[in-house]
Amino acid sequence: MTSARRDGSRAGQHTEAGFSLVEVMAALVILAIAMTAVFATFISQQKSFTVQSRVAEMQQNLRQAVEYMSRDIRMAGYGIPDNVVIPAGIIATGVTSIRSVYAKDNTTGPDQIYILYLFDMDLNQPPTTSNNAAANATSITVVSTTGFLAGGGELVLITDGNTADLYETSSGTSGTTMNFRTGIAGYNGFHSKFYPAASTVAKARFERYYIDSTTDSAHPTLMVDRMGGLAPQPVADDIEDMQLSYGLDTNNDGVVDAWRNDVVGGPVLSVPAEVPQIRQVRLQFIARTRLPGAGWAETRPVLGNHAAGATPDGHRRRIYDIVIDVRNSGV
Repeated sequence: MTSARRDGSRAGQHTEAGFSLVEVMAALVILAIAMTAVFATFISQQKSFTVQSRVAEMQQNLRQAVEYMSRDIRMAGYGIPDNVVIPAGIIATGVTSIRSVYAKDNTTGPDQIYILYLFDMDLNQPPTTSNNAAANATSITVVSTTGFLAGGGELVLITDGNTADLYETSSGTSGTTMNFRTGIAGYNGFHSKFYPAASTVAKARFERYYIDSTTDSAHPTLMVDRMGGLAPQPVADDIEDMQLSYGLDTNNDGVVDAWRNDVVGGPVLSVPAEVPQIRQVRLQFIARTRLPGAGWAETRPVLGNHAAGATPDGHRRRIYDIVIDVRNSGV
């Protein structure tokens, strides 16, 4: 006879806690669904972070490009009283002088622009004045060459307020002596005019902005070539297109009344005839992300008088459009 225990159970009988196979399988299914949702959220957030990082980088490139170019465009022609003689063929066939800008339009690719102005606003690179300057001299004496490179290779302007000449310094520039480079590649090479004592001698900004899409075709780069034998330097990465339009004051009343290079098939700036009439420059950039994104198809849009692209790709793009006043372009 089986005896009963105080707790009501019978001797020889055992109870065990646990899960059935169905319960275990159900828990695994729920866990798999939860993990799938978490993983999908992680992937989505990662993609979003990657896209936003690339877009932020692209916008920073745009800001840098605009900051550099807008500053120089505003200064174009500053301190230049008259057209400055430059070596023939530097900017275009047959062009031997420049005063403020020289525009190179391109309806099938990015534009270029040459800019010239007197650079005398940096305390580390101050201007100086001449003690005297004789015609056809390959060197002059100045008050001081502080801030000028002893090895040469810099572009300098000499002006008496009425005329100006552009030169490239050579080695041996120190103390009160400034030497000029001679030869085919030199800028003038010697004084073509007589400049009296106290003429201004200052560094010049004579530069070309262009887009280099050949060195690394996957990453077009806005470049600045400061001429004078110096290597071009990158300004901003992944700038795909640059278009420049020009607002003219054709009747000299202080109001822009005509635009050039602003639309496909529109009138093109007549260089150099219309350059003195330039009062505004419209600067337009297209920047694109450093890398294409999977599943994103976009075509380069029309910009200025450059037609849109024909092939979609995975790059995201931003357009920056700004109108800049040119304060010193008139004669």
